[in-house]
Amino acid sequence: MTMLTPPRAAPSRSLLPPLLPALLPLLLPLLLAAAPANAEETRLSLTLQNDLFAGSDGGGYTNGIALGYQRNTAPDQASIAPQWLLAPVTGLLGLGPATLTLSSLNQVMVTPADITRAVPDPADAPYLGALWFRAAQVSVQGEVADTLAVTLGMIGPASGARQSQVLIHHLTGSDRPQGWDYQVPNRALAGIERYRAIRVPFGAANDAVPSADLIALGGAALGNWQSSAGGSLLLRYGTGLQRSYPTAVRQSMRTADPTVLGRGWFVYAGVHADRVFSQMGVGGNRPAQGSTARLRETQVAAVAGIAYGWDDGSLSFSLQNSSSLTTITGRRKGYGSLTYSTRY
Repeated sequence: MTMLTPPRAAPSRSLLPPLLPALLPLLLPLLLAAAPANAEETRLSLTLQNDLFAGSDGGGYTNGIALGYQRNTAPDQASIAPQWLLAPVTGLLGLGPATLTLSSLNQVMVTPADITRAVPDPADAPYLGALWFRAAQVSVQGEVADTLAVTLGMIGPASGARQSQVLIHHLTGSDRPQGWDYQVPNRALAGIERYRAIRVPFGAANDAVPSADLIALGGAALGNWQSSAGGSLLLRYGTGLQRSYPTAVRQSMRTADPTVLGRGWFVYAGVHADRVFSQMGVGGNRPAQGSTARLRETQVAAVAGIAYGWDDGSLSFSLQNSSSLTTITGRRKGYGSLTYSTRY
């Protein structure tokens, strides 16, 4: 019988507070760095993702939190200054003028299905936490949107994921996770994503009148957190679809909920399919010692949600159902995502 072996070194206590909001006063200077002062619109956002929204707990991706600073064109603007970190390479990688940029700090965690076991099942998903800074830029020209994103951060105990999950489970009355001593050890994280989307509108061209559109997206991600290639289809119905198109591309990339820019609303549903070549902590990508988990290489996810916007903010909620991370089970994994953004 294969048994997991905990790391030789004692688990390090993260110096990070258990939840990202506690870091907000320190993070705002980084998120707002190089923000130009002009007529563009700026927004702050908070995204909470948790499998408790879908009535489950554990078994793959279980929790995420993100603080973001977004810049986007005002209604009378054609473009804005590029994202400060990506500016040197956007032209080389085929992006046009920026329509939307996003700088965010994200914390995510992955756990096995049974979090009450002190020694995790070696064939299941590992305990895995990560903290990263993500810089993204969307360029919309007509009905085509190009996206580039770069991710830099850390994986392991230094991410503070263990402390965050323990606190969240204490606040919600959920089972205390027992196996974090076996989490993947500290490593640097780096990745790059490049996607292209095409929007097909249906109905009225007036954004104030309810209509529909279909967004088809394809691309790839390369990095030590995950390397994959795939695509998605997203169907929306409501108002403000054309102006909010850049935010919908983020949902197609499965990185955040779409939001409404200005007044409006829409409902949406979509499907994503990815060929996953590697995933941190699973298979041949730096697994925990003794792990026998096998990566599910073809992953399919479905999403449904609603977004509502007013003059100074937006609120979005979605439910997602995806393939299991490993081949130990064919049971699908569900989680919910809630995003609030406000004009800054």
